[in-house]
Amino acid sequence: MSINTGPDGSNPLSPGLHSEQASTRPSYQNMKAQNQINEINHINSGKFSLLVLCVSSFLLLIVLILFSGDKTATAFADEQSLVIQNAKVNVQSISIQPSYIKQRKVYGLIESAKQANLGFELSGVIDETLVVEGERVVKGQVLATLDKQRLFAQKKELDATLVKAKADATLASLSAKRTAELVKKRLEPEQRLDEAIANLDAANALVNEVKARHESLDVELRKSSLIAPFSGQVVQQLLDLGTVVTTGQAVFSLMAEMDLEARIGLPTRSPLALNLGERYELSYEGETLPAILISIAKQRNRATRAVDALFKIDAKMAQKRYLMSGDLVSLSVDVQIEKQGVWIPMSALSNGVRGLWTLFIIDKSSGSQIIQPRSVYVEYMEQERAFVSGAIAQGELLVVSGLHRLTPNQVVQNVQVINTARN
Repeated sequence: MSINTGPDGSNPLSPGLHSEQASTRPSYQNMKAQNQINEINHINSGKFSLLVLCVSSFLLLIVLILFSGDKTATAFADEQSLVIQNAKVNVQSISIQPSYIKQRKVYGLIESAKQANLGFELSGVIDETLVVEGERVVKGQVLATLDKQRLFAQKKELDATLVKAKADATLASLSAKRTAELVKKRLEPEQRLDEAIANLDAANALVNEVKARHESLDVELRKSSLIAPFSGQVVQQLLDLGTVVTTGQAVFSLMAEMDLEARIGLPTRSPLALNLGERYELSYEGETLPAILISIAKQRNRATRAVDALFKIDAKMAQKRYLMSGDLVSLSVDVQIEKQGVWIPMSALSNGVRGLWTLFIIDKSSGSQIIQPRSVYVEYMEQERAFVSGAIAQGELLVVSGLHRLTPNQVVQNVQVINTARN
């Protein structure tokens, strides 16, 4: 069975079916578009609802925070007011001072009170050295000697000359006696007696001259030995055996061990506060050394601008044994600093900003006692007090304790004020 179609391929026998299909196609597309529009509207509606919910929650949170903070601040203020009203506030009346005195450590060196470079008073060759470096010697001990052969030869020569001179003097004395007897008997003229007496005087003078030369030679013999002028320790041997030395050339360096001094450079004006003959305490490696001030120089060191002060160490012998020349010691001296400020207890300070410190002042200008903070700079600190400068005035009341209980601009009522000011 065959079905005839039209020229365009359509079925001429079923025009209704084709028309129905054509009419349902636009309806489906409209429904799909409407669904998309509904979905978009639903999404937008959800976003808007979420935004409204977030904004509402944020505003509610702010209200709760403000309400809670106000209550907390009120409670805190009430609590603070209660603490202040039931506590004592210790204050100090501020007394401005034009300067302050601080302790400063100055340093110096231990040195021997007696230290010398020893040498011979004569020139010659070192014949013998009797001590070595580091050896302890006593006063009068021989340290070294020069070659004495030449001096011994001169001594023998002088001994012979002295014998001859004494013999000549004896002969002149006998001759003078005989001449005197002959003159008395008028057997000789008086001129012969005068000549005999003159010869006797010349002979005696020659004897004295030889004796003097002999004594001078004995001195040279003694000077040929190097003697320790004081007890101490040989610090250094500068020349060895066999060296030809000149007059005054150093051979040994000798230092007194137990006779010690400390030389300390004092800063400006500090010497004026020290008194000669008084005892002071020096510090050496954590120990205290008693010392007596024996001299203060009348000129300043050009390099350091300090004034040298000399202290005699007055420590016990056992303590001195540990001291050596060159050890470092210190002395605490008072130095006056020209700076306006006030001494306050350490308990009156609290930490500030930018290197400053904070203290509290009781302000009565408004008729009430109000806590006001002031920023100050700490010039100097001691163990229990500090010297400060800054925004403070004469006569103001300074809170010296209990700062942790106070807040700025706090009104203090019915508070018992105890004056704890220090002079």
